[in-house]
Amino acid sequence: MESSVEVALERLEFLVASPNRYRLLRLLSESAAPGDALGEELDLPRSTLRRNLTALEEQGYISHVVTENRYEITVAGEIACEAVGDALSAVELGSSLGPFFERFPAGLPVSPDTLTSCDITVSTTDTPFEPLYHVRRSVMNSTSVRGFLPTVNPLYIETLHECIAEDLTLDIVVPRGGYESASPDYDEALKAINASKNITLYESSTVPEYALGIVDDTVLLGAFDERMRTHSVLEAPSHSELLEWAAERYDQVKANATSH
Repeated sequence: MESSVEVALERLEFLVASPNRYRLLRLLSESAAPGDALGEELDLPRSTLRRNLTALEEQGYISHVVTENRYEITVAGEIACEAVGDALSAVELGSSLGPFFERFPAGLPVSPDTLTSCDITVSTTDTPFEPLYHVRRSVMNSTSVRGFLPTVNPLYIETLHECIAEDLTLDIVVPRGGYESASPDYDEALKAINASKNITLYESSTVPEYALGIVDDTVLLGAFDERMRTHSVLEAPSHSELLEWAAERYDQVKANATSH
């Protein structure tokens, strides 16, 4: 006699054996539809469409209303569709979490459930600065920011300069001499930032080789490549258990900091 786990695995194997089965379930979860309309929407040959509809119906995931010539998803189908969608999202997240943690030099005391609710923005050949732009957008839409950076990127200086006129408070810690290492082109911007009332710059000898930001109640963590270019950014939602850990790490670094 098969165990419940074995039966569940067989059902999962059935659902993922063909991507068309999940595509059909997802489409039918939006609304019932005739077979021809499903085939046109998914651009499926008639034989492929018929084979998969029949298989899904036999498994109890969809039903065929013959009198109205349409298919509709069942309760079992709705549950299965949502479960497969969640699994696909987790697999996709895992593929980006791997490269992030390969470059993130600290352990995170969080459960896998916390990580599945996070978003990852990765630098690619086509969008090398997208992690930086993601951080910039988050900061500009916030009311309070505190964090530390292992290196000073000109884009961050530009963002800080724009924040002078914004209604937000911002405290940033960088390694000692970090601001001076920025291009001389940003000397005037740094003077204006230092003179602002809502932004405070700090320097510390204990800044780790990763970035951390608490943007309102959202946590941003940045991983860097071997040339200290931003490789990826992990964003954890406000309810995440990462928030307490991030606050403790920031306080530890800030405790050894001095104003710039």
